Amino acid sequence: MIQNMGVVKFDIFSGSSDELTQNLSQFIAEHETQRNFTELNENNLRNRIWTQLFDTLNNEEYKSTHQLCLSALRLLSRDKTDIDELVTESRIATLLRFAYLDNNLDNENVASNSETVVETLKVLCNLIYNSQQARTLVIQTSSCLSQTVQRLSKQRSELTHEGRLFHLRLLFLVTALCIHTRSKVKTELNAEVHLIEMLEETSEQLRNRPQSVLKVNDHAIACEVLKVLFNLYIRAEDEQMEEEKNEKLVSILYELLICETIENQDELISHAVNLLTVVPINSYSTLIPPVQSDNVKLVYHNMDMRAVSTLLKFLNKRLDSEIDLTENISPIATVLIRLARAQRLARKYIRLQILPPLKDVMKRPEEGITLRAKLCKQLTNPQTDLRDLVAELIFILCKESVARMVKYTGYGNAAGMFANKGLLGGRQPKTNYSSESEDSDTDEYIKYKEQINPITGCYESPKPNPLEGMSEERKEYEAVQLANLMDKLTREGIVQPCRIGEDGKPKPIEHVLELQNDSK
Repeated sequence: MIQNMGVVKFDIFSGSSDELTQNLSQFIAEHETQRNFTELNENNLRNRIWTQLFDTLNNEEYKSTHQLCLSALRLLSRDKTDIDELVTESRIATLLRFAYLDNNLDNENVASNSETVVETLKVLCNLIYNSQQARTLVIQTSSCLSQTVQRLSKQRSELTHEGRLFHLRLLFLVTALCIHTRSKVKTELNAEVHLIEMLEETSEQLRNRPQSVLKVNDHAIACEVLKVLFNLYIRAEDEQMEEEKNEKLVSILYELLICETIENQDELISHAVNLLTVVPINSYSTLIPPVQSDNVKLVYHNMDMRAVSTLLKFLNKRLDSEIDLTENISPIATVLIRLARAQRLARKYIRLQILPPLKDVMKRPEEGITLRAKLCKQLTNPQTDLRDLVAELIFILCKESVARMVKYTGYGNAAGMFANKGLLGGRQPKTNYSSESEDSDTDEYIKYKEQINPITGCYESPKPNPLEGMSEERKEYEAVQLANLMDKLTREGIVQPCRIGEDGKPKPIEHVLELQNDSK
């Protein structure tokens, strides 16, 4: 319909209420999935249509068409073209009035007008996402954020599922795109408490009815709450003052992680993992509570490891993905690193799952489908952020022992991390780990230990000595040839020979003969 709107069909959003209802309904049906309206780029058509729609919204004679006008604006607001020019103070004021988020709020009408409120919230969410001007104007309205939080706390039972969902989405977009609002929403408006209460309602439902499946609606709400909480917790300055609240939040996350009756559980776990990357590390203890039931199957030293097991399964799935590896793996790797650092028993359990006692020494560490193999494969990933995170995780599981990491990954895979940390040349960092050994070498490992190549980390059959049968003169000649070749590669900038400095890091040399000093 829009493609014919030029000069001839400009009156599509005018006329009697019945005509407008028919035209709007047809427009919405035909363009429900459209995101860009390039046909409105000429003759100031876009602004004229927006003006017509807002004029209709402000006209009580057309009240019966108001929800259709909002639906049309929901579609049009997806298009970023000239969006900041289209968003004016009066138009935002109109939308806030329809959402009952303006300064003259009449709360009694929210429930009875829930469909109109939801449609308005969808328009506001689109505008906040696409327009800096909209974000500024919405935040300037003093009551908007406070009324949103109040509605999610005192009035959420009166709202439909979509009502709760889009109030949360508005709060998420504002706190995600306007960083300065986070402190106000978290501290002044106390939104954190109300959001945790909403999550707790979900966890209680699962705890009290363990055989029930978390409904799609509740699942969507829980995911949106987790997203908002992530925004409120990231770089929070008052984390040490709220230890009890943080532990309560993590205990709720524990309940969500151990539940096996959640449809599309990976999405919920993903948001829970993101939140765990920013909550204070001293609250992680509630992820591994003492066992209180005989029904718990995953027990380690009388501690419940179900949540940790869920996190490891999630890591395994993410490692199988070949798309956006850094984005997909970084959060879960970060959580496991923080958990391993914070909780000794969790570290030992994670180590047993990722780095169990070595049995198969015939394959390289990065070969196979085990968690160890998948992680070792990432140690040579060109995406340095991901590579360093995975290396840090394995290093912590090895109690930051260079020898133990070489045993499980091979020196070739770990050399990059050793160089970054200044651990080349056999240096060992100072650590605070217990002195008890966690290694229990298997018979297979002991049998082939002397034939395991520390560079590749796997067994290699004995090879003939390439120097056998050579005269001393021939050996000297080959050594000179090798030195000349290395010198040529260095001068041409193909390679850069290094030696190990006093800080344990590689230091470039000017000539390969300098390496003789290290061999004397």
